[in-house]
Parts: sequence; C-alpha cells; structure tokens
Amino acid sequence: MTIIVIGAGKVGFRIARQLVQESHDVVLIDIDTERLEPAREVLDAMTIQGNGAAPKVLERAGIENADMLIAVTGRDEVNILACLTAKHYGVRTTVARVRNPEYSRSADALAKNELGVDFMIHPERLAAREIVDLLRMPAATEFRHFADGSVELLGFKLGPSAPALKGKTLAELKLEDCLIVAVDRNDTLLIPDGNTRLEPGDHIYVLGKVGHFGRSCMIPGMRAGRIHTQIQTITVVGGGEIGFHTCQALEKLPRNGLTIKLIERDAQRARWLAENLHHTLVIHGDGTNIDLLIDENIAGTDAFIVTTGHDETNIMAALLANRLGAGEIIIRLEREEYAPVAEAAGIHATVVPRLIMASTILKLLQEDKLLDITFLKQGKATILEAMVFHGAPVTRKPLKSVGFPKHALIGMLIREGETIIPKGNDQVMPGDRVVVFSLEEAVPKVRQALGL
Repeated sequence: MTIIVIGAGKVGFRIARQLVQESHDVVLIDIDTERLEPAREVLDAMTIQGNGAAPKVLERAGIENADMLIAVTGRDEVNILACLTAKHYGVRTTVARVRNPEYSRSADALAKNELGVDFMIHPERLAAREIVDLLRMPAATEFRHFADGSVELLGFKLGPSAPALKGKTLAELKLEDCLIVAVDRNDTLLIPDGNTRLEPGDHIYVLGKVGHFGRSCMIPGMRAGRIHTQIQTITVVGGGEIGFHTCQALEKLPRNGLTIKLIERDAQRARWLAENLHHTLVIHGDGTNIDLLIDENIAGTDAFIVTTGHDETNIMAALLANRLGAGEIIIRLEREEYAPVAEAAGIHATVVPRLIMASTILKLLQEDKLLDITFLKQGKATILEAMVFHGAPVTRKPLKSVGFPKHALIGMLIREGETIIPKGNDQVMPGDRVVVFSLEEAVPKVRQALGL
C-alpha cells in the first residue's frame, strides 16, 4: 500500500515509522525541512519539503497512485484541504487531524461528501475519553481495553506500603487471572519473568481479564489499594476542548452524588461553558492560584484533572493540588518527555493527546492480522493485538522453546472465546488472538514471529 503522510511532527513521524515497519511505501511531506531530518536519517521513506495541500507537491509525492492520505499537521485547514485534493485525484481513504470543534460538529454531514475526509480524528475528544476511562479505575495510571473488551491493561504505581512484596518473586505472588507484563523501575522498562522481584516505587503494567482486578488479581502495596474508592467530587482546571468534553462525558454518568467543578481563567469562555454544561459548576478563576484552590476545597476533591494547553501550567496546578491533599491527579501533556517529571512529582496519571491520536490513526490502517496497536511510556512500549494465522513462526513450538523475541511477552491468548494467560508449556495455535507487550526495539521481531 502507498500512503502519503502530511506533517512530520511527532505524530506524523511515529505514524510513518510504524507504516514503514509494516512494509508500506510511505511518502512524508512537511513544509519545514528541519522536521523532515529525523525521517531522512532513520526511515526508509521518501520525504518531500513543501505544502502538503498543494496539488503540485502531492503530484511529486505520487498522489495518483496513493491508496491513502493521512494529514496530521497543526493546521486544520491544511489537513482538510489536503484530503479534499487527494479525493480529487482518486485516493480511496483520507484521514485528517482536526481540532476546531466547528469542523467536528459538522463532520457527520460534511466530512465525506464536501470535505473529502473519510476519518476525522479529534485528539481532544480522544484525550477526554481516556481521562474518563482512568476515572473509572481510580488507582490506574493507564487503562486500555483489548480483545473486544474482554482484556484490559492497567498501570499501577507501587506505593510505600509495598514492603509486603519485599523478597518475593512474581512466581511466589501466585496472581490469578492477570499477568504483570512490564515493570518500570527508575525510568527503565523491564519485561519481567517469574524470578523478577517487585520493589516499592515500581510502576507496573498488568494485563488481565475484565472484571477480575481487585478480586482475584490483587497485589499487596499496589496503589490500587484504593481501587474500590468511589469518586464523588471532581475538579477540572482548563475549559478548553479537552476540559469541556471531559465534563460533558462525566455529566452523562449516573449521578449518584457526583459533583463536578470546572475552573476556567478566561471570563468569556467561562460564560460559554456555564451555558453549555448543565450539571457542572463553572468557576471563573486561575487554577494555579493557591487561594482559589483552598477556597474550592481542593483538599476534599476525589479527582483533580488539569487540561490547559500549557504543560508548565498543568504541572504547577497539579503540584499545588497534590500539596493540598487532592485525591487522584490527572494532567494533560503535549510534550510526552515531561511525563517522567510529572510522575516523580506525585502526579498519578498523564494523558498525551498526540500519542492517543497516533494509535487511533494506526488502528484505522490495520488489516485482518494486526487488530490493534497502542503506545505506552511515551512510545517506549507497544501493545499489539493480532490474529495468528497458519505458518506464523510463533505456532511451531511451545512458548518456552519457540524463541519469542527478547524484550517482548505474550500476555494473553484468546481461543474460541476463552481468555487464557499463557504459560511456558502453552503453544499458540492458528486462529488464536494474542495480546503482546513489547519494548519499542523488539516490535519488528515480534511482527515477524507473529507472521505480520
């Protein structure tokens, strides 16, 4: 398949890199030649400097023979115009990153027919959805579903009460219905085995059957000791698109005593929010003002969410809320490299819209074999869900002797509707679905092993 990607920023580069790994012919276009340099150095892809919405530039990229165009620049108009132009040349599938809510609201009626966009990706709405998912599992730092919702992956931070784990191996913990697939220790990601010993402060990733976390799958000292805490009070700072869509989604949940506050600095925007949110108390003020946070009883809020467009503001507001004693703290980050800083500062979870967007766009491209792909830890880890077909190398021997790539782990098998946590003597069979946790460097070998 020939795919044109417009926009060589972090999202475009990540998408182009994954597509190259999948053996697609990729053309990467950007108006800024400096943004193209990383791709020129490491990707087996054609790069073109120019305006990706201009017909002459697209003709140089081979638009007449392209199967798909993905436009992810920072400008909605460029992305939509590029898709419209691509349709004029007969491109079958177009994808556009769109942030302006006015475009999104008219997407159903206009996107395919008049705008030329088959898939309109709204990163802010995706980020809001992830925030709400995290609130459904209060102690989790990450939360993802796989296998049609039958498998979930959660991230947890092991707190100071974890001495109960001291000296015990994962094999000795005898976890049921779940598997620890990765351990992040001092910002180094490890794929564990039965001899791995957990330590207080570890950040662990657990893959399990839906509905079993907190019952058969419990880990002493896990911050999920608060897993049954029901969130009743939520404070959101930042009334932009992410904050607005988060509150909208929260308003649709069963009330059960739930109270929602939204703090917005801009007076005009605050008035608009108050008119368009029906069960949210909108407060005009600065979410980094400690006096305001004290007045609004942030110490008594169960969840504190910061969604402004400025990372430094988000981190500062979260630090103040943490100092005041707020419960779960979730922040939006534009620069994923700030995530380790946020975690070290006691912020419980971070949401990076462009990583979510990259995963979402790549899912649109998957065929029958690769069913899902998700990035974690600022792209250092990848979760793949795949259908295994006849001839895949992983089916030739039991897992303990098949030589599955180092730095990767098959965490779950789905066979004839049954969800199985595989052990060394188990063998992957044609027709199985597998969920694999892999470090970034092992992904190409994992794809080979799965026959992708």
